[in-house]
Amino acid sequence: MEKVKLRLYQLTLILSLVSLALVLVSSGKQREFFYIAIYASIVGLAFEYKKLTLRPFSIAYPVLLIGLLNLVWYLVYELHSEGLNAYSDYLGSSKKLILASLLIFYLDRFKFYVTKENFQKYFLITTAVGFVLATGYGVFQAVEGIDRVEMAINRPTIAAYVYSVLSLALVYSLYLQRNVKLYVVAGLVVLLSWFIILLTATRAAMGLYLILAIVLTLYQFRKIHLKSLMIFLCIVAGIIIVSYKPLISPKIEQTQSEITKYQEGHDATSLGARFSMWNVGIATGLAHPLGQSIDSREAWTKQYVKDGHPHVAAAIGYLRIHLHNEIIEKYSLQGIPGLAVLLYFFVSIIVYAMANRNGLLLTAMLLLLLYGLTDVMLLSSEALIFFMTLFALSPHFSQTRRQ
Repeated sequence: MEKVKLRLYQLTLILSLVSLALVLVSSGKQREFFYIAIYASIVGLAFEYKKLTLRPFSIAYPVLLIGLLNLVWYLVYELHSEGLNAYSDYLGSSKKLILASLLIFYLDRFKFYVTKENFQKYFLITTAVGFVLATGYGVFQAVEGIDRVEMAINRPTIAAYVYSVLSLALVYSLYLQRNVKLYVVAGLVVLLSWFIILLTATRAAMGLYLILAIVLTLYQFRKIHLKSLMIFLCIVAGIIIVSYKPLISPKIEQTQSEITKYQEGHDATSLGARFSMWNVGIATGLAHPLGQSIDSREAWTKQYVKDGHPHVAAAIGYLRIHLHNEIIEKYSLQGIPGLAVLLYFFVSIIVYAMANRNGLLLTAMLLLLLYGLTDVMLLSSEALIFFMTLFALSPHFSQTRRQ
């Protein structure tokens, strides 16, 4: 029986690793391996039921809580809806989160089946393969003349967010090998990744990636040698010089132009529409502190615009999608309860990561939080599956290892 339990855990781990590697090259296969891993984890939990305990804390708990809240909200407001509709993404998100919590719990509680050294080796291979495939795909799209690199996700922004986290996961794995040559490889990975991110033309990722790479490096080593830092900065400067005119300058000019237009009362731009959505989201959240339906939010906003707020009219076109901010979206639809659960999700996992000196989990959560300020990551199928799979694998990197 113990051998069966071991094989089940190994199978679940392998399926999760494959799902992680395929995120940017085949969304369909990523999803398939993710669900098969969950089914395997459910069987594994059934075999291990005598060993199941709720203590100590697991990051599966806040994930489960968000999934249950989304499900309850859906049942309260839109159980009667049929077919694909504005609420389908929320129902799909709740299902993925609830099921993912089982995978996270299983891989966390029984991680003693795999030694930390072996797991780190498997994870390094997986992230390296995933990174090479994604980078190759991105370069191929750029050579073919695509306007914005999007890989297999077909949405450049989400592709950039996921790619940046996958890249830093590989960098973290390389750091853990404690090999000077691999440190150099990690530096090259950072530089190549940033160039690919520039090709996605995603402003949030362009600005945050290098900052989080530096944060991860400082967190891992506590200090950086001056010579290495100077070499790295010189290479970064070279990339900036080469890519500034074709890639960076247009985004800076676009940002300045959109801010100016918004200040003049024109919000029908990418950034202007976001400002309007955030304005509307906060206002409608204040008006419905216990939550509301998407239909109610839309009706309230249309009336809000008619009542003397035409400068936020661009937000109306996005109300049946989302408000491009994780926190505001949650608050506008699920009120104070949703906001409290979301904050618990972020704070509890970040605190757990810091308490266990888990650099991978901390970096992933910080980027999930920061990217969530301009998008809604927990509604994107590919991004949600990717982050949940990464969370499921991350406890193996905790410095305090439970037996």
